[in-house]
Amino acid sequence: MAELPNDPKGAYLEEWVSAHFASRGCYVETTIKELKPDEILELDVVWTDYRKDPEERHPVEVKSGKWSLPDVFKFYGWTRYLDLEPGQFVHTQPCDHDPASLSHVQQKTGISLIHIAAAQKAEEYFGSLGLPEPPSPQVTQLWRFSFWARRRLVKSLGVAIDDDVCAGSGKAAKKYLRLVNDAVFFIPDVRDRIEILLKAHFDHQMLGKSAAYEIESKKVEYVNPPDTKTFRKAWFDGAHFPVQACMYVEHRARLYIMKALVDYWLARQRGRLAERKKNVVLLGGKAVGGQQVGITNAMEAALAKLSVAKSFRLFPVLWQALLWNWGGFLRRDHLDEEYALLAGETGVPVNDIPLALTAFDEIFPIYRGWFRDVDERRVLILMPAVLRGIGAHRRRIMRGVEHFKDLDCGEVARASLVAENNALANLLDCLDQELAK
Repeated sequence: MAELPNDPKGAYLEEWVSAHFASRGCYVETTIKELKPDEILELDVVWTDYRKDPEERHPVEVKSGKWSLPDVFKFYGWTRYLDLEPGQFVHTQPCDHDPASLSHVQQKTGISLIHIAAAQKAEEYFGSLGLPEPPSPQVTQLWRFSFWARRRLVKSLGVAIDDDVCAGSGKAAKKYLRLVNDAVFFIPDVRDRIEILLKAHFDHQMLGKSAAYEIESKKVEYVNPPDTKTFRKAWFDGAHFPVQACMYVEHRARLYIMKALVDYWLARQRGRLAERKKNVVLLGGKAVGGQQVGITNAMEAALAKLSVAKSFRLFPVLWQALLWNWGGFLRRDHLDEEYALLAGETGVPVNDIPLALTAFDEIFPIYRGWFRDVDERRVLILMPAVLRGIGAHRRRIMRGVEHFKDLDCGEVARASLVAENNALANLLDCLDQELAK
């Protein structure tokens, strides 16, 4: 397995910070850009604490090099512009300004200046924000691998476009990711976010298959791309990183739609949803009626079923962990143990986890459901092999064994875990120019 840097800088430091928030049960979003159409601003990290009522959303600026007070004021201006909490300014290098001046700026702006002088003191830094400690150091390490792997997957789309491997599908996936990661963040009404996301979702449900078909045929087909050997090799064997990147973007969008629905439900519970405009129906140039704009009846039915859980507000945190830190699968032969660990990492009680795991089935119903029993595991379908590799790596290090051959599972499951772990290692180790092969 590739090694994580002990002294992270640049993107690795942003991932280190993100990993520490995620391992403390926060919902984490990264590298959020506002484009109108040029880039206006970029938020390195935004973490949401759904344990609070109402939930709290905090922006974070991360600096691994030199900085000065104008950088703090720029970040503060962004938070005011977006009507966000002042947030945290995380830095590894000290500032030349007098400590009294820094203290004065913190007091006036509300921004917390967090000097990460040594990564080993992370508990001290993040504990100062009132967040719980991670269940274990391994969980934070896994999150670092996860953010790194997903950054590499997105990178593979750019390489595929440049190399004309699956340029059409790659561009569509990157555009979709910009909508999910960036554009909807800046839309104030959550119902507008849901509508925009749902409209885009129905047009992007088969991006992985589209990319695979384009690689084989040099043709673009988004509506009904045929099954291909390329897609099967990507899904099962961990090949073709751009295809896996498209599959990642699809699941990333589903997770965000779920989060938006929870945000909608919480706002409605608090009575904070403003009256909405109506879609006016015109007949002969005259307004004859209208339909209230909002989420679909199917979505309302899904909310009614899922929200009976007292921990419903934490479901996005659980699914974030399941997808990006657990590999999208659970071991059926250790299900009680896995539920207990998942509960400890996300705050969702063990008794609520079975219902929480039905969220994709309720919100995005498909034939036979989203999970399949494979070897000794329950695996979420269309989960990229390299991200299943995060789950494979998790099971080995959490068991405290050095080699997969020492893991307590059958030969078929062990072979799958080894293959997925190797796919992840290949993604992290390969040269950039090899990402689209």
